Amino acid sequence: MSFLSGSALHSVPAPSLLIPPSLRAPLAGLYGRGRTLLPLLPLLPLLPEDSLERLTLSRMLNAIASARTLDDLKLQTRRALSMYLPCENFVFASGRVRAHRAFISNLIHTDAVSEDYLRAIVGTGGIIPPLGIDLIEHCGRPKLTTTADLDNPVERVWADIFRRHSITNVAWMILPGLHRSTFTGYFFLNTSAEVAHDNKLRMTILAPYLHIALNRILGAQLLHEHHNDKSSAQFISILSCREAEISRWVARGKTNWEIGQILGISDKTVKTHIQNILGKLQASSRAQIAALFSDE
Repeated sequence: MSFLSGSALHSVPAPSLLIPPSLRAPLAGLYGRGRTLLPLLPLLPLLPEDSLERLTLSRMLNAIASARTLDDLKLQTRRALSMYLPCENFVFASGRVRAHRAFISNLIHTDAVSEDYLRAIVGTGGIIPPLGIDLIEHCGRPKLTTTADLDNPVERVWADIFRRHSITNVAWMILPGLHRSTFTGYFFLNTSAEVAHDNKLRMTILAPYLHIALNRILGAQLLHEHHNDKSSAQFISILSCREAEISRWVARGKTNWEIGQILGISDKTVKTHIQNILGKLQASSRAQIAALFSDE
């Protein structure tokens, strides 16, 4: 089994599944019981049945998806993890696959993540050690890798890095980027034994919201840099009145059909306007439009 193949999600455990007492001590050692985790709040169930817990989960996910800056995203992620996926640290890595090697261009992480650890993983030019797999093929599949299970030559490089930095397990998920062969990996270091039985399912719920927010924030940064940090008011001057109006509705999360109903035009006409908006702003997605007009 290669390193990042890890253990994939094959079946869905019952939300009420409890860790048997006989397994609690071994799991505590494997999952870092006793370590200093992200600040703990009462743990939410995987799929809450209580109405207040459902509301808490909904607000938590919306807060992540609504984050406007990287600092805000990191803050909301820390809060969410403390309630839903307790772990010691997290690292989000965006990059591209070229010639079967992964190159990292953006790293987002907690301040507690060791710089030595990051330097050990991301080398000159953003290249990381060989993985032994096609990373893109693993998009959307939540995994759990434990240091103790890394034993082939490729894996031993990673095992050595993990052991030097006291990492016993990594729960992770790869999601596709906006362009061909790009990706973002969401890595949660030393997840708690408390969620050992369902941490992959919890990642499946959390990661898409993190992905939406991160793509929007990074996309907006690139656009602002390309346009020399223009404000949204300056972007509006590039667009027609109708295009600016549609951009504001996109920023509020409306679909083409909903925008058409609001403005009294067909969704095909809205689609045409959005294509023109993307061209004028040199943007590649609705998320980037939304980020540029989020303060309107």
